[in-house]
Amino acid sequence: MKARFVCDISNARLARNKIDRSEGFETKYVIEKVIYLAKYPFLHLREYLLEYDPNIRLHKEEMYIDNKGCFHIIMFCCLQSDIMLLVYSDGKDYAKYVSIISNGGEKVEPRFATSKRYTRKRKTQCRRTTATN
Repeated sequence: MKARFVCDISNARLARNKIDRSEGFETKYVIEKVIYLAKYPFLHLREYLLEYDPNIRLHKEEMYIDNKGCFHIIMFCCLQSDIMLLVYSDGKDYAKYVSIISNGGEKVEPRFATSKRYTRKRKTQCRRTTATN
């Protein structure tokens, strides 16, 4: 798969703006590991990409560039968010290169999706009308 990565961006909003303006570089990537974070750790990572992160430090050996120029990255997800962060640290303890992908407005796991929550009608649901004289 291909994605556009930007380098040394402080938060995800700025990264999204640069990606939308086609800044950065487009490259192939392979996801080495998917890390699911709770809401607040994910929000902290998303807002402070250039700060130390223990999850990036723990998995920085799994991120590398192979001999074909393909990035092997870590993907960070949150069950309450519809974006995913693709991170390549280049041996650092923070997100040096980052890309943002959206999963189309659906949550990461189907059981948490809200789009199909109210699709079935109740059996007792009926149309009420009032007679006027």
